[in-house]
Amino acid sequence: MGKKKLNIPTIIFKTMSYIVIKDNNILEIIEEKDFSADNREKYLHKLIEEYPQIILGDIIEREVKTLASRLRLPSGGELDLLLIDSSGRLTIVELKKGKGHREAITQLLDYASDLQQMNEDEIFGSGKTKFNSLKDAFRTFYEDEEEYSYEEFRHIFLKSINDPKEIQLVLVSYDLGDDTKRLVEWLKYFKVRIFCVEFEYYKSENKEIFVPKLVGFEDIQKKSNEELTERQKKYLMFFSEILSRFKEIKVGVTERKATYNHWLLIPAGFGSIHFEWIFRGKEPNKVLEVGLHFEYDDETLNQKLLDYFKSKENELKKEIRDIKFGKFGKKWRKIYAEKLVGSLDNALNDEKVKEWAIMTMVKFYEVFKEKEEINKAMQILNQV
Repeated sequence: MGKKKLNIPTIIFKTMSYIVIKDNNILEIIEEKDFSADNREKYLHKLIEEYPQIILGDIIEREVKTLASRLRLPSGGELDLLLIDSSGRLTIVELKKGKGHREAITQLLDYASDLQQMNEDEIFGSGKTKFNSLKDAFRTFYEDEEEYSYEEFRHIFLKSINDPKEIQLVLVSYDLGDDTKRLVEWLKYFKVRIFCVEFEYYKSENKEIFVPKLVGFEDIQKKSNEELTERQKKYLMFFSEILSRFKEIKVGVTERKATYNHWLLIPAGFGSIHFEWIFRGKEPNKVLEVGLHFEYDDETLNQKLLDYFKSKENELKKEIRDIKFGKFGKKWRKIYAEKLVGSLDNALNDEKVKEWAIMTMVKFYEVFKEKEEINKAMQILNQV
């Protein structure tokens, strides 16, 4: 993880025992290594603590943060990582640098039962959480924009520490034994939210590559409509329609499916650059935004990309009249257009709003992707 290398184009071929990276005309072969041979468990711990998304991308569609590391439990045990997502749901992560045995599953279940003996004050009063309170955690996701109300967020959090079927459990291991996988699949029949992630590890003199794989991904039950809030159902309905219509215009651009989040991404061909529809603000002043987002870990790079396109503002406004340039989050940047929709119901029922959302995204894609403006920007910045 960390800063992403900017040389383009980069092509990665993966085989059973090594990865071949073609970067322009340079070919590099990186061999698979035994992660447990050269690394300590605390190295894996620190990596996932800082970047939990590398193991949870297929499990949690929402933004996720580390709530606590090495949290001491009432029994005296110590769980590796406690994560919280933007809905308020908790996930316990147990890390094994080598082979994940059945005992690790027992340990996860024990930690879950132990954590559910704690209340909200005990968790945040432990001295191990990264936030002073649940409301502080909530604000790091939403700042002044609430797509979940704090009451909804807290309700899901409390269910995670009271209902055994609501907390999520994840075992991460370099190698998972068949007996471990069988036990996990058996527990899923009893509606236990338990997952296993194993990873391949490739290393050269100056590169490390992790390839995580969610074991049994095809068996994961997607969240049913009965579990969705009314607001989430509306998001899903809105994005399902506009995404379907966008795909009819831009055939083959994306295989992405609509979700129940308040945003939906369209890949731009670069890992941390993407197009996005997103609802902002509260009703009755809700805004729908279409934009191009720069979300690298390096804030300086995000700003350089924004500055590059801002220098072409007059030219871009000939294509997208109401284009704007801005900052969001702590370090990300965006180029966007916005429309006041008032409420989700208005957005769902107003054909003009949906037509605006679709055609504005089409225009963004044509200007920035099809005319290779992003590619040009990356090449120029690479020469600085």
